[in-house]
Amino acid sequence: MADYHVKSAQRVLELLEFFAETRRPALVKEVSQALGYPQSSTSVLLKSLVESGYFDYESRSGMYVPNVRLALATAWIEEQLFTEQGLLRLMQGILDACGHTVMIGTQQGVHVRYLHVLQATRQGRFIAKTGSLRPLFRSAPGRMLLTAHPEKNIGLLLRKANALENDERLHVELKAALSDRRKAIRNGYAMSLGTSTPGASALAILLPVPRGHEPLTLSLGGPINEIESDRKTLVDLLYSATEPFRKAADRPAARMGE
Repeated sequence: MADYHVKSAQRVLELLEFFAETRRPALVKEVSQALGYPQSSTSVLLKSLVESGYFDYESRSGMYVPNVRLALATAWIEEQLFTEQGLLRLMQGILDACGHTVMIGTQQGVHVRYLHVLQATRQGRFIAKTGSLRPLFRSAPGRMLLTAHPEKNIGLLLRKANALENDERLHVELKAALSDRRKAIRNGYAMSLGTSTPGASALAILLPVPRGHEPLTLSLGGPINEIESDRKTLVDLLYSATEPFRKAADRPAARMGE
């Protein structure tokens, strides 16, 4: 019974992430196919959320969509963390400026979990999914999150990461991991070149958050040649976009020069 309730709670959160990514009403069939749930249980879940007042249902179209009650119930989270401008507005501004996929990430064990993703609008785009995992030591967001750890902790994290990686060719040497971390600290950003997703490159910085909160990364990704050729412009874009957050968090900039 406990496992059932945990699974139901997880499905509600995954459902919210689905609507956050699609940003439009959806049919039961569409939701079940996208999330891999049985259509019958998806229907029961959505009807329950409608009855609870968190979702709206349009009977003529058969569409479901989160409503204002849900938005108001969670608005305080962003207001508490980011007081000067909304995180989604920041991400949208970056997307509008460069057209590449924009991601917010946090550490989960020896991985990075993407908390929210805005998909690229340009051709040959790099696609990521909200909720997906990336390797901590082989992704740009992961390498940036490692800068928030004391150097003495890196070896233990790396041993755990390598132990969970079945393909020994993807194991990372401690010397290389420490070198990547020091480079990220020195530059104020981290970059990956196909080491996390073949053919794709990503740039990541630490997102300024109030003291005491878990580190978050802001990153963008796209085809390797495009990210490499526009690296400086894209890094500057990430930093300029987060300046209001930096002031609100009342913390010094992480960037110390290339």
